[in-house]
Amino acid sequence: MFKITCLLNDIDVTRALGDCLASILGPGDVIFLSGDLGTGKTTLTKAIASGLGIDPGEITSPSFTIIHEHPGGKVPLIHVDMYRLGPRADVLETGLEEYLYEDNLVIIEWADYLGEGLVSSPLSLHLSFVDETVRRAEITVSSRDWQARLETLTNCLERRAVTYERIGP
Repeated sequence: MFKITCLLNDIDVTRALGDCLASILGPGDVIFLSGDLGTGKTTLTKAIASGLGIDPGEITSPSFTIIHEHPGGKVPLIHVDMYRLGPRADVLETGLEEYLYEDNLVIIEWADYLGEGLVSSPLSLHLSFVDETVRRAEITVSSRDWQARLETLTNCLERRAVTYERIGP
């Protein structure tokens, strides 16, 4: 397992993380985005979208529509929120499965509601509160396929002066 942890002290650091993530993501990638309500999942999605060349103003929480499509940018972004569906969600009813097998970047909030096995090698990103203004972002991957891209990510974070800790090779 490979893990990178960053402290998001303000919106500029969140934007830098989003830009750096966008630089390593491409068609077919899936991000499992988790965290308590209010930790900034949609804010980080906006930052990733901006890095992809998508207007962040177009990004809103898909809590009620479940899936938002954003076709512009270097790769189409599919933003999914499983929260309203709950832990026993029927993924086939959402249409999500179709997006996973196309050339999209898919960001899934509350992905733990999906169950096991639908996505083989996601990038997991967990946001948590440190205090009222600071969040912790924990990026975890289990596949060696991500190793080179994580090296690119850490190089980008260093260039953007984002403090991080890396665990694993």
